[in-house]
Amino acid sequence: MEDRLIIVLYVGVAGIRSEDIKEYLKKITNKIGPTQFEGELVVIPVQSYDTRLECINPKYITEAELIQEHTELMDKLNQELKIQLELLKEENNG
Repeated sequence: MEDRLIIVLYVGVAGIRSEDIKEYLKKITNKIGPTQFEGELVVIPVQSYDTRLECINPKYITEAELIQEHTELMDKLNQELKIQLELLKEENNG
């Protein structure tokens, strides 16, 4: 199992025009900027006014229950990504 942290940043984009979302996310990612952080940053736009941050640390996931929780979090992340991608596609095509 890899020891790199996974930081998931859910960025609220409600109220932002669909054509401006990509640039908005780019600005946020650039503000985070290069750091000594050795992990993975995942930025997900969500149709909300709230922005939240989650950290997944695989290094501490050793018990079966924690591994299951990590798997569920990653599944949830993948589902959220798919939903947001579909929403963006619909907005761009509609």
